[in-house]
Amino acid sequence: MFELTETALLSDVAGSIDVLSRLRMKNFKLSIDDFGTGYSSLQQLVRVPFTELKIDQSFVRKIVNDKECKTISEISILLAHKLDMNVVAEGIEHQVEWNILKEMGCDIGQGYWIGRPMPADEIKAWIKNWHSSEISD
Repeated sequence: MFELTETALLSDVAGSIDVLSRLRMKNFKLSIDDFGTGYSSLQQLVRVPFTELKIDQSFVRKIVNDKECKTISEISILLAHKLDMNVVAEGIEHQVEWNILKEMGCDIGQGYWIGRPMPADEIKAWIKNWHSSEISD
């Protein structure tokens, strides 16, 4: 999976589309990171063969109390799914944020509530603990 921010894409749209299309033909997945914070148009989502859209944490962190951030997140999820993309929400710090996003249809969550950065040798235990806590919820 290659992640590109909206601003990185805009620096050379024509060149980026060519390279990204070639990567997709080689079965690499492409993610648009920090969605909603740059200046790209919806046209970029159509022209570039993204497989994943990442909702920026600036929307996720306010999703509980800010109607506009909640609406933007919901519309982003709907849009991505209609374009056959998976959706990742960044910056989830509380279960209530994840519950709202999951109810909206968000596919994947990232953030400290799910797991803080950790050494590779701790991941196996974290996965086991995460799955057992999901079952009990």
